[in-house]
Amino acid sequence: MKLSNISKKYRSNTVLDNINFTLDSSVTGLIGKNGAGKTTMMKIMCSVIQNYSGTVAKDNNAEIGYLIEEPKYYKNKSGKYNIEYFTKIYTGNYDKEFINSLLAQLGMTKYVNKKMKTYSMGMKQKLGLVIALARKPEYLILDEPTNGMDPDGSIEVLSIIRKLAQDYGMKVLISSHKLEDIEAVSDDIVFIDQGKLSNKENVERLSTTVTMSFVFDEDDIEYALGVIKKFDESAKQTENIISTTSVHLLQDMLKALSVESVYPADINKHQGSVKDYYFNQMKGGGQNENQ
Repeated sequence: MKLSNISKKYRSNTVLDNINFTLDSSVTGLIGKNGAGKTTMMKIMCSVIQNYSGTVAKDNNAEIGYLIEEPKYYKNKSGKYNIEYFTKIYTGNYDKEFINSLLAQLGMTKYVNKKMKTYSMGMKQKLGLVIALARKPEYLILDEPTNGMDPDGSIEVLSIIRKLAQDYGMKVLISSHKLEDIEAVSDDIVFIDQGKLSNKENVERLSTTVTMSFVFDEDDIEYALGVIKKFDESAKQTENIISTTSVHLLQDMLKALSVESVYPADINKHQGSVKDYYFNQMKGGGQNENQ
């Protein structure tokens, strides 16, 4: 699925600003603050919102399953009734054996005949996931699918999503405020802020990136940054700390600093993560992706 030059406004408020994005990884994580445009982008991908500029292209007859925002159910009916009702609306026919398998994997079999009003938020999310997956869709769009779940429940659901994506060749886009969930399940991630989308980043690459942080006295920081930038132009300064990913050049940097009689007060190594990427993007702002 490919989004080209997608923009969306609500009156004078620009929610999405020239979004270019291709959903081609097994699982892609979408992260951003509340109001950044995540849900609007997902609704456009699912054709829930149709009034926007730009184009969304997907394979002919490709099915899209989605779970966006809190699912709306018939609360006085059973989980089974809701599954049958909504899957028939979407597909006409459905694979009962596949649905029963999903219910079993999600630990929902014993609850499926109980009324929805007795369900917890986490149970409602699981049922919504079953309905979204009922068609074995080519694309699966999930907005906060582990809402209301404890850590064990979240891990269980994410593992199932990951396995289904691999088994059925699905392309999944998943958003979550739980950055550890995104890191656990995603191959790639994108960051959205103020309607702009960052370039796609590989989760494995982020998690193996090592950053070196130098702490300097206030009087030395400006000069030290100039020296370190000779080895790494992308080195960043935050107050009296300079960060670089050119760890392999550590000894060369230290020698160059010592020649100028500038010495770091402390040196720290840090393993990269999705959380680091998120906060770096928050500080620097996302750049629009063009694929």
